[in-house]
Amino acid sequence: MAINKAAMPDIETDDIRQRHRLIFAIMLPALAENLLSSLVSLADTAMVSVVGDAAISAVGLVTQPRFIVFSAFYALGTGASALIARSKGKDDRREACTALTQSVLMCLAISLFMCLVMIFWAEGLIRFIAGANIAEDTIQMALTYFRIQIWGFPSLGLTAIINGALRGTGNTRAAFTSNAVANVINVVLNYLLIAGNLGFPRMEVAGASLATVIGQCAGLVVSLSIVCRKKEFLYIRLGGPMKPNGLMLKRIWRIGFPSLIEQVIMRVGIMAFTIIVTSLGDDPYTAHIIAMNIQSLSFTTGMAFGTSSMTLTGQSLGRSRADLARWYTARSNALGYIVSFLVAALLFFGGTFLAGLFTQSLHIQMLAGGVLRIIALANPTSNARFVYNNALRGAGDARFTAVNTFVGILLIRPLVAALLVYVFPIGLTGVWIALISDAVICFFLARIRWQRGKWALIQV
Repeated sequence: MAINKAAMPDIETDDIRQRHRLIFAIMLPALAENLLSSLVSLADTAMVSVVGDAAISAVGLVTQPRFIVFSAFYALGTGASALIARSKGKDDRREACTALTQSVLMCLAISLFMCLVMIFWAEGLIRFIAGANIAEDTIQMALTYFRIQIWGFPSLGLTAIINGALRGTGNTRAAFTSNAVANVINVVLNYLLIAGNLGFPRMEVAGASLATVIGQCAGLVVSLSIVCRKKEFLYIRLGGPMKPNGLMLKRIWRIGFPSLIEQVIMRVGIMAFTIIVTSLGDDPYTAHIIAMNIQSLSFTTGMAFGTSSMTLTGQSLGRSRADLARWYTARSNALGYIVSFLVAALLFFGGTFLAGLFTQSLHIQMLAGGVLRIIALANPTSNARFVYNNALRGAGDARFTAVNTFVGILLIRPLVAALLVYVFPIGLTGVWIALISDAVICFFLARIRWQRGKWALIQV
């Protein structure tokens, strides 16, 4: 599903309406993709809840190990996307295709390594995250879920790399199509396999995990079918030579390595944060997982406008137009604010009702609804953080985003959470105040970095 190049305005157009069209051409498919992914995550949580509240907690425990693996793919995709965006700006198809091919080779090596590591480390990691206050049956469910997920790492990684590369060219529609197929298949198989509907076996959490892996494989097939078309700006010939290219690998690594450090820092910080939450016990942790799933909807607009700012920043710098990068990012941010206030109102006034879609426990509903009111207050700021950080990534300023992540997620979030849980014990409320603290401080750091303009001088 290629974007019709003739129908799209050039990024250097002076027509403001055409510039807005460019932003929305990238943002809307990305928003649809993010919304679909969030809704499917919500559906996963709601559908697995038929097994019991313990199943919700079990799937939540797997989230962090799974993201540890995904962090490597995200870092690699960031490097490829930044390079490909600049190649697109210069209209250098050969360089873009080389970047994609080398990223795929690196992804295959990383995914196989991650499979081996997690096969042997799965139980120790899950038990470490669970701590001493999570029930044994919940841990066993989490292990069942995670061991199936391991076999989906290669498809997860390759899809992430290819879709990230397509976003670098501005083709967010293709990434949406791939994820839509994966998510629809996931939901259908969830219905069939979790509770054993229509004659299928009742597999409970194992069925939910298998549905996710099969959906990922289907999404990969769609993504590959797009980049195997010669008419696309990005093209990869699967039957052709795919030899390592040292120079291109080095360029990808130059951006990808700081992003990898950023992701490792993020996952270590979130893991420490999760351990604090699990120490509160099963009910608060279940409420936390439900609230986190609902909260993910509130971030979809920020992430979508962040995609537009990253892509258009990279393409603008490919033409040595830092002024255009500033304009597109400022406008993406302004448009994002408008939507964020509407979403914040929904979370503030409707959080408890939304939580009721996942559990019959009034206690858990009230806990989740209360913390969603807290995050609603910081929603506009949180979304603006995505726009600035992604614009910096599009410029190749991945080192700063790594530092920003370190400050917010490895220092501020777990420290404030520990203080408000153990020293001034206000329970789950303290955990979510820590989330706000992290979001607000990281927003201001990213905004200051962007305004100083050093990103415009970075060579990738």
